[in-house]
Amino acid sequence: MKYLKRITLIFALTSLLLTIGTIRETYAKYKTDVTGTTNISIARWRILVNNQDIRNNSEATATITPTFLGTDNIKENVIAPTAEGYFDLIIDCSAADVSFNYLIETKANDTSAVTDLITTGYSINNGSIIPIENNASITNDITQKENPGTIQIRIYIKWDDTETATMDNTADTTSTINSDAKAKLDVTLSFKQIA
Repeated sequence: MKYLKRITLIFALTSLLLTIGTIRETYAKYKTDVTGTTNISIARWRILVNNQDIRNNSEATATITPTFLGTDNIKENVIAPTAEGYFDLIIDCSAADVSFNYLIETKANDTSAVTDLITTGYSINNGSIIPIENNASITNDITQKENPGTIQIRIYIKWDDTETATMDNTADTTSTINSDAKAKLDVTLSFKQIA
């Protein structure tokens, strides 16, 4: 009997050790600890407008004195009724890693000698002129994949001297008497990231 008890005890201990070993090995197959570090690049958002960084503000505002082209009847770079001109905006988006939208709005500056300056059209990167009616804003989406790096926008303006203009002939004459008079535009350029 003692012998049988001993064999049973040895058999039970052997079975217990085999069971513990099997459970430990099986549990080890499903429990694994992995530690690591991932490196994910953060998208850059750096856009320069005429060399001014817009990162601190999603909107850039400037007062611009346009260049007037001149005609057979109007001297170059002077203001006169029906005079046409332009100004350039250079948007450097080469350091922008996300798609974005820009919105350009113009209006005559409060101190401008001419309050009837209107936007008539624009061109992008010396392309064809896209006409604008009623001084409408200019907007465009730039996708990250099609980001050209630098965008040159030439905005065409005109001294509106039609019957719907706010300045009459007397106001036109008064604005041109002062030799220091300048035609000034307030230009607001807003940027918004798009998904």
